[in-house]
Formats: sequence, C-alpha cells, structure tokens
Amino acid sequence: MQRSWRISPPFLLIAGFAVLILVGTVLLKFSPSENTFLSWSEALFTATSAVTVTGLVVTDTGPTFSFWGEAVILILMQVGGLGLMTFAVLALLSLGGRVRGRRYLTANSPYNETHPRDVIRTAKAVVKLALVIEGAALVPLALVWVPEHGWIQGLWWSLFHTVSAFNNAGFTLSPDSLMGYAGDPIINSVIPALYLIGGLGFIVIMGMLDYRHSRRLDINVKVMLFGTAVLSLMGAAMIYMLESDNPATLATLPGLSDQLWTSWLQATTPRTAGFNSLDISGLTQPTSLVLMLLMFIGAGANSTASGIKVTTLFVLLAATWSYLRRRREPMLFSHAIDTTTLLKALAVTVMAILGIFMGTLALSITEDADLLTVAFEATSALGTVGLTRGLTPELSDWGQVIIMMMMFVGRVCPLTVAYLIGSAFASSSQHSMQAELQIG
Repeated sequence: MQRSWRISPPFLLIAGFAVLILVGTVLLKFSPSENTFLSWSEALFTATSAVTVTGLVVTDTGPTFSFWGEAVILILMQVGGLGLMTFAVLALLSLGGRVRGRRYLTANSPYNETHPRDVIRTAKAVVKLALVIEGAALVPLALVWVPEHGWIQGLWWSLFHTVSAFNNAGFTLSPDSLMGYAGDPIINSVIPALYLIGGLGFIVIMGMLDYRHSRRLDINVKVMLFGTAVLSLMGAAMIYMLESDNPATLATLPGLSDQLWTSWLQATTPRTAGFNSLDISGLTQPTSLVLMLLMFIGAGANSTASGIKVTTLFVLLAATWSYLRRRREPMLFSHAIDTTTLLKALAVTVMAILGIFMGTLALSITEDADLLTVAFEATSALGTVGLTRGLTPELSDWGQVIIMMMMFVGRVCPLTVAYLIGSAFASSSQHSMQAELQIG
C-alpha cells in the first residue's frame, strides 16, 4: 500500500523558517562585503530580519553588502514573505476553508494536514500574484531611481525596494531609509501601495478580483478594506497634527504637499513595512505611541504582514460594543462572530501583549535605554515592523538575541496559534472555516 506523505502546517512553517534563516546566515557570512567585515552574529541577525521580513538591521544594508549579499537578502525577503502567505492559505484550506472562485484552491480533507500537491498548487498561485504586482511597480520606481543611479543600479534599486515593500520587509539600500525621498509623490505612493496590497493578504486580493463575477464581497474583504482605510487615514491625520510643528520632523519639509505625503507613508508603514521618511528618534512621544499602536495591530491575515491583524482588532471591538449594549452575540458588518473566531482573537492578542511585555522587560535589563525606546523596539520586533528609535544598531549581544527571538516568534506564532485553535474546533465539531473571519 502506498504511503501518503502529509505535513503538519505549523511544523512546516517553523521548520521552514528556521532552515531558511540558517542557510541565509551562511550565505550572507560568505558573501563579499563592500567595506566591513561581517561577523556571524551580524549575518544571523540580518538573515533573521530578512526571513521574518522585519527590516531591523545592526549594519546598513547598502554600504555593507555587495550586490551578491543584497541579492541574498532579496531572496530571503521574497521567500519569507510569500512563504508565510502560502502557509496562511494552506492552513485555511486544511481546516476546510475555501478561496472563492479559484479552482486551483479548494477545500482539503478534514484531517488538518496538508498534502505536498496542495503546497505546490498554492505556492504557484501566491508567487504568480506576487510577481504580477511587483512587476507592475518596477516601472514607476525606475522613473525615479534610473535617472539618479544609472540603468543598472537604478533598476536594481527598483527591484530591491519593490520586493522589500510588497513583502512588508522594510529593507532599503539607503542608510536613512526613505528620508531622502520625503515628499516625493512617486515613492510615497508606489511604495505604500505595494506594502498595503501585500498586507491585505492573498484571500482578500482574490476576493476583490472575484467581485466582478460574484458581485459580492466576503466579510474578510469588507473588514480588511474598511479597517485599512480607517487606520491609514486616521494615522496620517494624527501624525500630521502631532508633528507639523516639530522642527526635527515635518517642520523641516518645505511645503504642505511634502508634509502630507510624508505623513501618509509614515502612518501606513507601521503595518508592518518598516520604511521611514521621518527620523523616528525625533518623533514626539505621542507620535511614537501612535506608531506603537499601529505596529501592534499590523495588517491582514494570509498576508506578508504581522501584528495581531486588523480583523482581530475589529472582532474585539465588535465584542466590546456588544457587551456594552448587552447583546449576547457580537455582530460585524451584519455577520455574527462565532466563539471560535472570538477565541482566536483573544488568544492572539493576549499572547502579543505578553510577548511585548516580556521583550520590553528583557531589553530593559540588557540595554541602557529609556523605557519608550525599549518598548518601541520590542513592539517593532514582535510586529516584524522594522522601525527603530536608534536602539537596534547599538544592541548588546544579549539584546540581539532577544530581538531575533521576538522577530521569529512574531512571525510564526500568531498563525500557529490561530491554526491550533481552529483545528481543535474543526476536529471536534467539523465546523467549516469558510464563514469565519481570518485571524492570525
């Protein structure tokens, strides 16, 4: 009798990321460097940040790495971002979910396991979508960087930042990230468009593409589009109001247009891209707290982003509102929120809060920095964002270990927890995941 090979999705995710980090570390260590010697710890930190698509760095990418080192980082970002997106879709299918209107992604067997052919089929669909979106963004970015750097380097900059943005990685080839392009309409529209699309998630993008046929939007699509718009616009407005008079940030820009473009990028990037067009260490304390909240929330399930997810936030808000109005069943966009979804949201949120607290506590012990800076760094690492108030390049050896652990946990833990809770309910009640909000 032929034996069927099946893989547990959480094991596939954790083992795959760990192996990818180790391989990336070796490749980066032995890749030619431009100006500096790269230690094993620096190579490991960079590989971990690239695979978890975080963007925190202990050494500047452009000045440190040669073309080959940058190419390794690009591949690690692409594989890490699309690998998580693929896993998220596979986990949904393994629990009986379905991607509407796509014959190459159908419900799997009810045994909470993933067959290799499902992995290949799903990976192909995710990669195809990513390449189309990234390819479309290359041209406008090349219009900025080819005149500035020449054809070869300009196209390379365009490709590198396209992959980094779509995968919500936040790696840049410039030491000051995108501060040199504050107010540039092309950079401040194309780059956010890439990481916002990547942060929506595969399922949401497919739901939007299928709208022309079905003429209706799934509950996950509605929540993600509404949540993304509200958080992005409110964040941009708050950053502009809080920073417009700050001589260290927005007040240095020449006009209103530049300030608005910069506020837009800086408000959208915490969920969870990690680019910055303002000096993060120069932000006021209220603005830093706003960014920490956005980093904590993150973007969409089944996406290249992390955080507790937008759907998780809205599920908790709906549950709170229902409790205040003394309703027994939370409702969101006229859809009832079941117990499974609510438990997922609670589990992911509580674990995120505990993770940030423990990380902040550990960094407070190992690092000589104020509480805001330490808490900001911990939130950025667990949310795999990549924004820093200047602490990461100065981390001690133990501090680097803590941040690497937080980046890894922040990348794999929310989906793993959501999968385990969902599989427990699915195995006990054979409940379909199709109508549930996607959490984790």
